[in-house]
Amino acid sequence: MVLSSAKGFLGRLIRNTLNTGMMKSKYTFLLLFTLITSSCNKILDLEPLDSVSDAAVWSDPALLELYVNSRYDELPHGYVQWAGGLRVTALTDESYDIHQGPRLLNQYTQGEVTPTNMHLFGGFWIQAYSAIRNLNIFLERANPNLGNPERTAQLIAEVRFLRAWFYTELFSRYGAVPLLTSTVTVEEADEIVDRTPVSEIITFIDAELSQAANDLPAKHAGGDFGKATKGAALALKARALLYGASPLFGSGSMEDWQKVATACEDLFNVGAYALSSDFQGMFLNVQDPEIIFSKQFAEIQGPKVNFQLGYYTPSGGHFIEEWRLPNGNAGWSQDNPLMNLVDEFETLNGEIPVMGYTGNENDLTPLLNAHATDYDPSDPYKNRDPRLTYSIFYDGATLNDRVVEFWECGKDSRCESVQFWWNGALIDHTIRKGLNLNWRPGAGVASTTPYIYMRLAEFYLTYAEAQYHLGNTGLAAQYVNMVRARPGVHMPPVESSQTGSGLLDKIKHERKIELAFEGNRWYDARRWLDAERDFGRDAVGLHVIKDEATGHKTYRYFIQQQSSYPVSHYFLAIPAEEMNKTIWL
Repeated sequence: MVLSSAKGFLGRLIRNTLNTGMMKSKYTFLLLFTLITSSCNKILDLEPLDSVSDAAVWSDPALLELYVNSRYDELPHGYVQWAGGLRVTALTDESYDIHQGPRLLNQYTQGEVTPTNMHLFGGFWIQAYSAIRNLNIFLERANPNLGNPERTAQLIAEVRFLRAWFYTELFSRYGAVPLLTSTVTVEEADEIVDRTPVSEIITFIDAELSQAANDLPAKHAGGDFGKATKGAALALKARALLYGASPLFGSGSMEDWQKVATACEDLFNVGAYALSSDFQGMFLNVQDPEIIFSKQFAEIQGPKVNFQLGYYTPSGGHFIEEWRLPNGNAGWSQDNPLMNLVDEFETLNGEIPVMGYTGNENDLTPLLNAHATDYDPSDPYKNRDPRLTYSIFYDGATLNDRVVEFWECGKDSRCESVQFWWNGALIDHTIRKGLNLNWRPGAGVASTTPYIYMRLAEFYLTYAEAQYHLGNTGLAAQYVNMVRARPGVHMPPVESSQTGSGLLDKIKHERKIELAFEGNRWYDARRWLDAERDFGRDAVGLHVIKDEATGHKTYRYFIQQQSSYPVSHYFLAIPAEEMNKTIWL
């Protein structure tokens, strides 16, 4: 609801009340009634001294800029304190959250999600539609001829990009959702009787991003750096079309896959991006040529843990280094990578070393790949894809000036004689990817580590997938191999593997490795309809055992958690409280 006549303190109070859904409270009605009746002569007759009127926003180019800048703050990110927002890795076969796994995330990983227990992820529905409402207000009220028309056109394009981003997230999570392209009143909301089909939402996103790309620059500089660009619009378009062509959402027609390929080619033709020469460092460098769109953070902005209607709606900054680094560095060891993922990192010869497990669930026996002749189960991290070391801390890995010690009573273990033992890993791995290893405890300020939404390698692999479905397998393999051959990785071509899987499986595998812990896995396995199989496999953990006398290490593999992924989990449930608000859900 838009209250264009509301001004000053009272206007802000009314607007905030409506926006947060508090108008159902009888106490709020009493508060508003008291303020209105007792202060109308004092407040309503004065120009606001501590706020800006709606009329001023839409008539001042500088205020218009501020309004758009504020919309970027509404983008969620994947570095929130608990699972939620875009932090979905612990919902997949990538990692186990030692702090939330046994308490809340088990509802997702063991097939128990319902509309009434969406505590960690139900908040996204609220956040998304709140943001879309603010974006719709801008598109309705902004005058294209205000100030510099070219600059205003760019702002409008940024808003179209952000709205398309939220709708891409909504349909990829929930399937068909209401497509609202204008603001609605409470009364009008009850007249919405149908969800919009996914195909129509994708068509809308395609058109919006095509239009936005025309008015966005290839690059930003100065105060605009980090805002949406032409490349970001084209990349998001390619991602939305990829989802739409995949089995979960569409028929995967040749026409659909051609649209994906064309969108990727348009992105490449912008000429602003290149694969990074520093795989490990690019996640800390928003200026890296591989980064297409990211979110930056200031040290003084800490995380905000908000709850709306009982749902976690995180915002603000983050302390991702503290949450993910091992306890030997005073971290929480929060996300422990599973053997389900670690085993997928190939040997230097291009073979997956472990194909599964058998035996007692507390002492599993790995099933080794006979083709992985350079794999040594007694030294399992040797001769592996370099991205394993770039992405995961394992026992014996180097962390600045020390060696990681996950073995019992090592510096990073849960032995009670160890400092911060209660934050020791349950599975003897923690995430390394994207962390600033210079972080030190006690700094008192939030992290400046950026969150990367999109980078070029994702779209090389998207292009490869599209070309595979178009029958151009040579071109598909070429783009996969470009990612594998990047500086610092130098993995052999996918064609060299002797393990019997087709090219599509190898493309899927490459996305799993290259994009690990970046949020893509949850979307990918679902859109491929592979989640029942992959996320339904039990979570396999690792315990490192060190002989005190000889220093020899052995490795015990075990079932950390039994997993289940029913068909109903392919789409998130809409929170029950949201369904109860309307007559149509």
